[in-house]
Amino acid sequence: MNDIATAGNAVHGRRRIWVPLAVVGLLLMMTAVEAVFARSQPAGEQLVSGTVIEFGSDRQASVQVGDGWVLDIGASDLNSQLVLVRGDMTVELSSEAFPGNTSPAAMWAGMDRLLNIARHSGVEVWLDSPTEGGTSSGSGELEGSLQIGNRAGKAFVIPDADGAQAVEAKVLAPLHAGDEDWSAAAQLIDSIAFEGES
Repeated sequence: MNDIATAGNAVHGRRRIWVPLAVVGLLLMMTAVEAVFARSQPAGEQLVSGTVIEFGSDRQASVQVGDGWVLDIGASDLNSQLVLVRGDMTVELSSEAFPGNTSPAAMWAGMDRLLNIARHSGVEVWLDSPTEGGTSSGSGELEGSLQIGNRAGKAFVIPDADGAQAVEAKVLAPLHAGDEDWSAAAQLIDSIAFEGES
């Protein structure tokens, strides 16, 4: 009789092992479905043409977007930076604070020092010497060619009138980016303004 009791426990033991295996299988399937769903969701928010976005610690800087721009929600923080994407083109706008009366050249040197982080991590970074920019703000902005990895474009430093804050902009795209994308990026950079300045 002891043999029958032992055999009965063995039969029930086999059923008991299938329940945890089924639970583990269900959890793995749910994880896979969640990953597929997350990849199917947009990485950003499509912006309506004419939208003005205020950013910076006190929302002191603003930019107006045109057609086709998407706000990269994961990489953007309204307190410090915006990352806008249009096709293969990326525009990164960073709001920076400086001691009053900081020259645009010193601001440019600061941006170059920040790019050293990418250089030290093994990414090829090249930043050209700055020239006076052609945006409409007219406050001593600087611009220069920029290459990070296999993406090329321009960098901008757009200071406010007091030299206490600036927007550092990086416009990067693959070499095959079209003229329409470059024109849209130029309009975006040209729309940057600071609170209280026209």
